[in-house]
Amino acid sequence: MKKIVLIMLMVLPLLAGAQTKIKETAVPRSVLLALEKTYDSYKVRTWYQAPGQYIAELVIDGQNGRAYFTAGGDWQYSTFPVKVEECPTMMNTYFVNNYPGYRIKSIEYVEEMNGDNYYRMMIIKKGIAENDCEMVFDTRGKLMKSNAPDPEAVKRDYYTHNNPDADDEKISRKTGTEGSRDRQRPAPKVDEPKVEQFAPSAKISEHFDKAYGRRIKWGPDWVLRNDEYAVAYFTNSQKVDMEAVYSITSEQPIMTGKTLPKDRYNSTIKKYIEEKFNGESYKIVKMVVYEYNSKYRDPVDNKKPKPYTYVVISQKVRGVGKKFTRMEFNSSGQFVGLIAQPLDERDVQ
Repeated sequence: MKKIVLIMLMVLPLLAGAQTKIKETAVPRSVLLALEKTYDSYKVRTWYQAPGQYIAELVIDGQNGRAYFTAGGDWQYSTFPVKVEECPTMMNTYFVNNYPGYRIKSIEYVEEMNGDNYYRMMIIKKGIAENDCEMVFDTRGKLMKSNAPDPEAVKRDYYTHNNPDADDEKISRKTGTEGSRDRQRPAPKVDEPKVEQFAPSAKISEHFDKAYGRRIKWGPDWVLRNDEYAVAYFTNSQKVDMEAVYSITSEQPIMTGKTLPKDRYNSTIKKYIEEKFNGESYKIVKMVVYEYNSKYRDPVDNKKPKPYTYVVISQKVRGVGKKFTRMEFNSSGQFVGLIAQPLDERDVQ
C-alpha cells in the first residue's frame, strides 16, 4: 500500500453517484494502467462505472477497498473500511467525549493522489430521520475538518435533555461548557405534577418475579432503556449486582447482565485496556457480562446471540472532573466498539 504521509491539506468530496457494475473488458486501458501504477499488488473483484468515474472494488494486502479513477485514467483516491479498534485512540476518544447521543455509522481510511491520507468518520444522532455528519482526522487521530454540530452545544443539549431540572451552573460544571451569560433574571418556577417512575407491564413483572422473585437482596429498580427495553436493576441473594432486560414490545426476557467483581475481570479485556490506556491514569468502574435468554433468538438469523461484555472506564480531567469511556467486547474478549453515552439513567453518568 502507498506510504502514509502525515500531512492533510484538504478533503476531496467522496462522490456518491449512481454506480453500474461492468466487466473489465469495458474499462478503458488508461484506467487499467493507472491502477497498475498506483498499487504494486492487488486483486480486482468488481468494476463499477459512475458519471465521470470508474471504480475498482479490490483487495490490497488482504484489505478490501475501492479505488476511484477519472474517465481519462487518472487515479483520484482510494477508500478502505476501518474498524473502530484500528483507529487512533485520540480519534476515538474525541468522538466519545464530544458526541453523546450519537453513534458511529462508518469509518474509512482514505488515500489521495496528492499524498494526503486521513480517516473519514461518519456519525449520526440516534433517532429517526437524522442526518449524517462527517468528521475528518489525520493519521494521528487529530480532528482536521468536520460538519458535525458544535460539540459544546451537543453536550449541553444532551445533558439538559437527560437532566431537565438542572440549572445553567450545574450544566456547565457537568459538561465543562460555559453557562448562560444572562444570569440576572432567574427563570420563573412552574409547579409541575410529580412524574411517576417507570413501571413495567404486568407481564414483564410476572416474568421477573418468576425468575428472580425469591432470590433478591435489593430491588428491583426499573428503568426504561432507549424506549425499547424495560430493565430491572437489582442485587441477588449472593450480593451480586444484576440487570434483567425485557423487550417493551414482546414483553419477553431478552438478556441478563451480571456485574463482575474486580478479581473476576476478563484478563483479555484487561490487557487490551492496559495497552490502549498505556501511560494514562484510569479506573475500570464496572465490567458487566450480558448473556441472552435461552429462548431469545436474533430476529435476523434466528440464532441465539453470544454473550458480550460492557465496560466503563473513568479518568480524572483537571477542571472538568471525571470523563468516562464506554467499550463493548465480544464473547472472546475482543474489542467491538465504543459506546458514546450511558445505557440508561441508572448507568454510570
